[in-house]
Amino acid sequence: MSRLSILHSTGLNLFVMLSFSLGWIALWGIGYYLNNDTQLAVLMLPQAWALTLLVLIPRRFYPVVLLSCCAIILWLYYERLIDAGVVLLSPWLTLLAAMVTRRFWHYFTLYWQRLLMLLVAVTGSTILHGLLIAPWLAVTPGETLLTTFTGGVLLTPFIYLLYEYLKQQNLQTLLPLEHISPPLKTSLLMWSSLFFAIGISIQLVLTPEIERLLLIFIFLPNVFMAYRFGWQGGVLATMLGSVLLIATRHASGADYNPMELKLFLSIQALLSLGLGIAVSRQQQLVERLERYRHQLERELDTRRQLTEQLVHTEEQVRKDIARELHDEIGQNITAIQIQAAIVNKTTTSATSLQSAQKITDLSQRIHQATRQLLHQLRPPVLDEMSLQDALRHLAQEFSFDERNIHFELDYRIEGIQLNDTVMFTLYRLVQELLNNINKHAQAKTIRIALYQQDQHTTVLEVEDDGIGIPEQVDGGFGLLGIEERVRALGGHWLLSRHRGTHITVNLPTNPTKNDL
Repeated sequence: MSRLSILHSTGLNLFVMLSFSLGWIALWGIGYYLNNDTQLAVLMLPQAWALTLLVLIPRRFYPVVLLSCCAIILWLYYERLIDAGVVLLSPWLTLLAAMVTRRFWHYFTLYWQRLLMLLVAVTGSTILHGLLIAPWLAVTPGETLLTTFTGGVLLTPFIYLLYEYLKQQNLQTLLPLEHISPPLKTSLLMWSSLFFAIGISIQLVLTPEIERLLLIFIFLPNVFMAYRFGWQGGVLATMLGSVLLIATRHASGADYNPMELKLFLSIQALLSLGLGIAVSRQQQLVERLERYRHQLERELDTRRQLTEQLVHTEEQVRKDIARELHDEIGQNITAIQIQAAIVNKTTTSATSLQSAQKITDLSQRIHQATRQLLHQLRPPVLDEMSLQDALRHLAQEFSFDERNIHFELDYRIEGIQLNDTVMFTLYRLVQELLNNINKHAQAKTIRIALYQQDQHTTVLEVEDDGIGIPEQVDGGFGLLGIEERVRALGGHWLLSRHRGTHITVNLPTNPTKNDL
């Protein structure tokens, strides 16, 4: 270890010892002012000061803090300012509570969680002092417990708030500002100062007969600050409210019971801190749910875009296959038919003529099957006519008029430019639904409506008066494929079985900005 490191470590230890000792003595003086008892003064605020530091500071400073505590208590004892040597146990009991807290400290990272752990440490330290020190003091065990607990709940959260604020100020030099969430906000300080000023003003004008109304002006700001700012507001409101109450009580010169005062301070501190922790917990849950919601929205949007791209790719592949079938197979079938016709004209053999006729018949069957396959892959009518005419042409293929089935098409999207994906999807949906009606519905009336609900949504309604789709639907109705295709484009659909079947499909007019 270099000489420079030794000097740095020694200087740091001296700084911690001096700062801690000055704070301890100042807090002991305040505690004596409140309790009028030197032993209770040690157990009130100085004990909380030591407990908080032992939890927050590195372990290498433990000897400095403990030696400073013991040295000050021994000095007070030899100066006859305290007469119970058992008070020397207080630093070691505090150390025990702090070490247990430190054992679980790093499992909790949120501010309000660590504040709750500090309150648990205060409670544990209070119990230890009540069991091992209170029986040897002149005051009652209840007063010892209340004094130790009051000092802890008042001072420990406030020191932790300052500690986090200073740590965040130090981190601002290392991290970008967007990564910092300072526990002390400007609005928090402004509201605290405002309530403190109002409380002082009210106390100065209150008459002794209505002085108890001051409690309202302490509790209400605490509740507001805890609700508005979470645990930070609760801590700051607790400290300022306590200072306000103590200062005004002593300034008025009125008699007061120290036990009642400490009890009230503990209650208002627990109220503010409890509400503040609950609000902070709620805020954390809301933030987490909001974060999960945004993440889910991003994942759903990504999935929808991928599925939409898949639909577009499918249509493009269908188009390419249809073109290849039309160009290649169509030409070959035509060539076969020509060759068969030539054989038919140039030969007189009965066997050859019979074979040529069979070749002609087979080529015509292949040609018809190819035309049907091309129609299934990519309906040519959409390349040759508008969507409205294509839907009417589709209805004519089912020969509804010849079968005394009334068909009605209500087309109200003239002048609206639909991209190819939406247009082909609408056509295929109508095609599949008309197939279902033709095979299963036994309907006498079929109505199709296609209109624009708003600037971004196209609505398709298909309705019939048939027997309806059964509750337990098998794969023969093609509803699963309809649902997948609709959801892939970011739409949704609704099925109603009242007096037939009524299906409503909502599709975005332009699913994505870079579609197609």
